[in-house]
Amino acid sequence: MKIYLLPVAERLMPPAQPFCYPAHNKDYGIEQDFLKFLKDNPSLLASNPDSADWHYLPVFWTRWHLNHDYARSGLEDLQREVDRVILRDEKTVTVCQYDDGPIVNLGNAVQFLASRRGNSGFDIPLLSALHRLPFFAPGKTCRASFVGRLSTHPIRQLMADALRHRDDVVLIDGDRGPRFFVRQCLSSDLVLAPRGYGGSSFRFFEAMQFGVPPILLGDFDTRPFKGLIDWDSCSFYLSDTANLPGLLDQVTCQSLAQMGQQCSRIYREKLAFSKWGELVIREMQSLR
Repeated sequence: MKIYLLPVAERLMPPAQPFCYPAHNKDYGIEQDFLKFLKDNPSLLASNPDSADWHYLPVFWTRWHLNHDYARSGLEDLQREVDRVILRDEKTVTVCQYDDGPIVNLGNAVQFLASRRGNSGFDIPLLSALHRLPFFAPGKTCRASFVGRLSTHPIRQLMADALRHRDDVVLIDGDRGPRFFVRQCLSSDLVLAPRGYGGSSFRFFEAMQFGVPPILLGDFDTRPFKGLIDWDSCSFYLSDTANLPGLLDQVTCQSLAQMGQQCSRIYREKLAFSKWGELVIREMQSLR
């Protein structure tokens, strides 16, 4: 399979964005990482668009929209450039982390989305920079935990309501900093990873880095590459928070320890920066 890099204007690949999230993150995300992956694998690239199976649209969507006041401006310029550069929309593919997607009209282009909010698009991991882990991991002190804002999606408050009376669950509404977050996750048998404004969760993939099985809560199962990763071996997904207490009660410590080992292995080998691009290529091959 060959991929042609569409020659977008440099201003559509801004060098930086005004802030990073989560707090420990660096100004480098999946949009930059996939372009780097392609350039690091020149055998995938075609010099001629006519000989390519796919055309890749390398817009840094997240940086563009954040630099334009959360897409309140800059859309007309972005649409004009996209219209100019796309040769055949049905052969075009792009990667987008921004919660609302590219926003502009891409026609029939294939969109790989890190935080899908609807039925269209293909899921990819919502990655942040690696956390610094403590030299000595803390012991397990709770069945499950969540540290973050409860206000970003109604399912988060429903999660809190379903677990409010359990003394084996830690729920903290707010930001206590990266060090506290890491230690709390490591102290938990499970990490609660409800969707936020976007349909996915940084927390889900951070938990995998720590080797702690995450529970994705949301109306869409946005775990990526379902045909290529056995998600049931390392994570859980629930659309109804009423099922949370039963799940927490039924899983054993032994099975969770095994799932945790799978988490860290799958993250390290398949989902980390520079790794997940291989799975995108496999999905692109299946779409031809």
